[in-house]
Amino acid sequence: MAFWFNKKDEALKADEAQAPQSSGAAIPASEPAPLLKPLGKTAAIPVMKAAEASAQPHNAEPATAAHDVGVLKVRPKLDQRALYQQLMNGLYDAVCILDERGNVMESNVRVTDVLGYSRDEAWDLPISTIIPGMTRQLMEHLKKNLAESSHVLIDSRCFRKDGSSFAGEIGVCNINFMRGNNMIFTIRNVDRRKAALVDAKRFQTAVEHSLVPMFICNTDGTFLMANQFAQDMFNIHNLAENKSAKLVDFVPAAASAFEEAAKGGKAEGTYSLNFQGTTVSFKMSLHGIKNGEEIIGVSASVMAV
Repeated sequence: MAFWFNKKDEALKADEAQAPQSSGAAIPASEPAPLLKPLGKTAAIPVMKAAEASAQPHNAEPATAAHDVGVLKVRPKLDQRALYQQLMNGLYDAVCILDERGNVMESNVRVTDVLGYSRDEAWDLPISTIIPGMTRQLMEHLKKNLAESSHVLIDSRCFRKDGSSFAGEIGVCNINFMRGNNMIFTIRNVDRRKAALVDAKRFQTAVEHSLVPMFICNTDGTFLMANQFAQDMFNIHNLAENKSAKLVDFVPAAASAFEEAAKGGKAEGTYSLNFQGTTVSFKMSLHGIKNGEEIIGVSASVMAV
């Protein structure tokens, strides 16, 4: 701000020095008017501020006002360390920053929740204590992979302070923290996700090996999953390639029963279809599949009559 005013003062002094000195005589019309002459009426704001500044004592601070367009507004300086700590502790995952030896040099509060170590206990803890398979050779392999990719994802068993373990999903990336290259390990407990996947696999295996046709449809009637008996029954050669196949295309009479099941109810009925040139009658039971209050599909099983 002061530098801006000083530059203007110098320009004004130069202009004054070059302007003809008034001795009371009128200035010829052919000569340009002095720079300071119109200041009282039509001067632009920057010029007025320069004139006002030059009128003040040399050591006085320039006056400022709410409408002063030259005032610089400086944002308050943030405490970078406090901001860093808040960001670290606001993350959901347990975060460990490792030194070049593979030991923890910094961590967040989630390390206590997920792994059971306090911040002081985690200090200088080898990452191999948490992830036993993280040997020095694997660390070097990680560094090579991180040189080619910004992130690496690892699935491994992670061990808590009390000796218990959980299925962990670990994201690894590089960071320039204090000196040299450091690695960040973000650790997430995925036990529930893994358990859900295992349950889904068990259910899928049970359906596939059932001795009766079983299938699952979306709420619009398209097939999502069908065991081999159901695919043979409806003459579906490849369910993955028949994504638009619908139950009502094969059993039109089941439309109303399917609609009831798609609303969360249960419906049963006896139907018939042409199977390999022969009319086959069967009993089909339809059930709505709920996820909380939401209907996410319809399951069905078939029994020959």
